[in-house]
Amino acid sequence: MTVDTASGPTTVRVLTPWRIAVWVVAALLLAYVTWQAVGNFVGVSTRLQENNAFLAQNGAAALQSSVPWPALVLDVLIAPAGFVVALVVSRRMPVARTIVVFVTALCAVSALWFTLLQYVTSTLSIGS
Repeated sequence: MTVDTASGPTTVRVLTPWRIAVWVVAALLLAYVTWQAVGNFVGVSTRLQENNAFLAQNGAAALQSSVPWPALVLDVLIAPAGFVVALVVSRRMPVARTIVVFVTALCAVSALWFTLLQYVTSTLSIGS
């Protein structure tokens, strides 16, 4: 849609149902990734602190390991940041390009999330 103004014609983007549907689907998928990351954050930190307390009680304080807080926090922040970046990048694109941007964001978030998950599990030695 083009609107004539004093400075000349400008293009106005209208929110279409397809664009909103893409945003909602991407938000749900990225919310799932965030939910899993929060679960890892709580689960890993709790389990590791319990393991460290057990080791301290039994005189094996040298075997204690620290919680990888930076990796866990980054793990939680990846998906919301990916959604915001994809939203900003695709805000003036047609629907087909918006889909490509959000699929790319989902792939990037998933790759980084799995890499951080592997890093966290490789740095811990609980029960082994």
